[in-house]
Amino acid sequence: MTELIIKKSEIPKDSMVEFYFPDGKPWERKAVLIVNFKDNFYALDAFCTHNHLDLEDGFLTEDGKIVCPWHGSVFDVKSGKVVDGPAKENLRTYIVEVKGDEVIIHE
Repeated sequence: MTELIIKKSEIPKDSMVEFYFPDGKPWERKAVLIVNFKDNFYALDAFCTHNHLDLEDGFLTEDGKIVCPWHGSVFDVKSGKVVDGPAKENLRTYIVEVKGDEVIIHE
């Protein structure tokens, strides 16, 4: 199982940052969106399921929703479920483990 280990300080409170799992050739690495929502960390696919465009440039709402900057799809940060379309498919979520000052994402 592949792990991605990052420092908590790399993901400011109430923000979203895109990282890549370290395995594979650079062009094969999988992007993951790490979200720090109210000091809880979540990891989801980094691309909207509607048109596969990057979610990192979107925004995080006060009630824990990720809004795609391109066509406005909305996803729940905790479950990855679609809250509003045009996306119809949920985002994949990843197991997140916090140890000390590190956030560990398991693929």
